[in-house]
Amino acid sequence: MSQSASVPSDHIPDISDFCPENWTINFVNEGAANLVFEVGLPPGIPSTAGSHRKRGHDIFQGNLLRVPKAGAKTFPYPELQQYWESTVTPLFPEENLVQQQLVRLGHSPSKVISRLDELLIKEESRRRKDFRGTRVLPDAQYGMLIEDMRSQNTSDLFLEFKPKWLSPSPSQRTRCRNCAREAYRDHLDPSHHKAHRLGILCPLDFLACRDSPQSLDSVLKHILPASSSPAQRNHLLNWLKTNTLLPLLQKVQSEHDPSSGVNLELSMTLRDCSLFLRISSPSEESMKIEAKLADLDKKNATKKKDHWEELERNLVEGGFYDGKETPREETDCLLERN
Repeated sequence: MSQSASVPSDHIPDISDFCPENWTINFVNEGAANLVFEVGLPPGIPSTAGSHRKRGHDIFQGNLLRVPKAGAKTFPYPELQQYWESTVTPLFPEENLVQQQLVRLGHSPSKVISRLDELLIKEESRRRKDFRGTRVLPDAQYGMLIEDMRSQNTSDLFLEFKPKWLSPSPSQRTRCRNCAREAYRDHLDPSHHKAHRLGILCPLDFLACRDSPQSLDSVLKHILPASSSPAQRNHLLNWLKTNTLLPLLQKVQSEHDPSSGVNLELSMTLRDCSLFLRISSPSEESMKIEAKLADLDKKNATKKKDHWEELERNLVEGGFYDGKETPREETDCLLERN
């Protein structure tokens, strides 16, 4: 899908003004629709747009560059940014959202795209097998600067996870929607059943951490790396028991339940977002946690509505919400434990 769109350009930075051939770039990550890079500008490299020189050398500081991937059928970046600003940001405090900004890839963006594609070719062996060979959308006109939530120094701890469906579906009984879906996936593919069935965290445990030691232990086991320090573990434990972000996300999900059929794209966006946690400090006394939501792109409800409805129908009619499927799949759902 073309990334062109009619948007005002006077307030949108043009990153091609800042000499792409002189960038230092690193490949960071990718998904089915986007590629993410770390970009640096060497000191003393002038901008071709003098009035933007200082702005240009600051623009990548603390940010990553995200660009659309060729072949991905997603909305144009200007539309994604407008949706994020008008629909998503009013739901959460600014400090709880990974900030993003639309940028132009240039009036002739081939310089930027070629530079990024060159790196992808060099990094091919590092990429996921099913993503190898894909490149930047050749006619992309826009990218995004995304706030970099990775570790800022070696003492930081960075965590990323998907909270998923914190608000239970009205149709559920014995299992939450996420665990019902996982049981359905195991049912369809018995080959990974035994290794997979108890390896999935029930998202309801995130909110149960406040009162349930078992839920707290389960969450820590799933999201905390073995390399973390005792101080980081204790700080994360306290955050899980006292944070306000996950309860707020649950509230917002409840207010936009997909069964209502109203604004289905927002309902599914809120259930597929990621949560980034950065625990940073040289000492336990001043340790700080930053918690921010990301991956809040607009979903294509027109394209996915039939798939979502078919999946929900299979979960209900197949008995996966009730644990009555045959043969019965074992899960670690909080509702089954209680």
